[in-house]
Amino acid sequence: MDFFTHALLPYLLASYLAWEKRWVAALVLGGIAPDLDVFLSWAGSILPPHLLLVHRGITHSIFFGLLFGLMVLYLAALPRVRGFWRRDYLDLEFSARSLVLVWAGVALHLLLDYTTTRGVPLFYPWQSLRYSADLFFQIEPAVLAATILILAAMLRSWPTNRQKENLFVVFLLFLLLVGGIRMEGRWAAEEDFALGNASIYPLPGLFSWAALEEKGNSYLVSRYDLIAGTASFSPAIPKLKLASSQKEAEEALATAEGLPQVKIFRWRAYAVAVNASFCGRGSWDIEYCDPMVLSQREGSWRFLQPPSSRYGSLRVAVQNGVARVVE
Repeated sequence: MDFFTHALLPYLLASYLAWEKRWVAALVLGGIAPDLDVFLSWAGSILPPHLLLVHRGITHSIFFGLLFGLMVLYLAALPRVRGFWRRDYLDLEFSARSLVLVWAGVALHLLLDYTTTRGVPLFYPWQSLRYSADLFFQIEPAVLAATILILAAMLRSWPTNRQKENLFVVFLLFLLLVGGIRMEGRWAAEEDFALGNASIYPLPGLFSWAALEEKGNSYLVSRYDLIAGTASFSPAIPKLKLASSQKEAEEALATAEGLPQVKIFRWRAYAVAVNASFCGRGSWDIEYCDPMVLSQREGSWRFLQPPSSRYGSLRVAVQNGVARVVE
């Protein structure tokens, strides 16, 4: 889910329960804490990739999520940090009750992200597997639009406690409605592709889904439209495409696979297709692409699209046994 929804939902929930502002602030802080990993992502290309210092990485596990929530609360409650905030709006304290509420917010965050594509590595460091219900898109456009509308209305005229209670009920019902539409679409897509070995994933459109299938040495990505009840098929993408001798290509690929960026790319990807081209004089151009992400980009808004260098595709140049990422 998007950052705004992660903040709005715990705020409306705490307001619905008529909590004091300090307890509201603690729950909201926990709700956004895991996404503060964006300030750690710079280290992901320097430190070993198994540390998962990337977005939706280490802070989105149960163990490190709770530990990170503890650290964020401690820092936010420091007198010098609290001085930057108006205490009328953010009056955090480092106490057992505040910590429990921060952890509750972290748990809510992980639950929301679990429902979306890509999911979360819940049991890291014991395993790095990402768990996902694949019900919502990573940033669900309908939910994001509703969140922005509610936030805009709140900023224009700050709601009373009664109005906040109504907003929570309306927003929760809206989430259930969107979730119901998504579930119906998933069931219909699974039924349509029941004869294959397809994995079903949501696309940005509320009624759009994609099916990823392995067909021999190729990947096939198909799109399913719930409204029309029809599927469209894309050209197959080879898992491995070589433009020269296999032995030399395997040596270049082995060199490229040692890069931390390639390991992170494989960890994030739904599937990986590789195209290795020989450029002469011991030089290779190797492109890694995720067919699923490329399909998700089609017809989606630009601001919903993740950077291609980190998600959808990655280019690596190998020359004389040395590999580097091409930006």
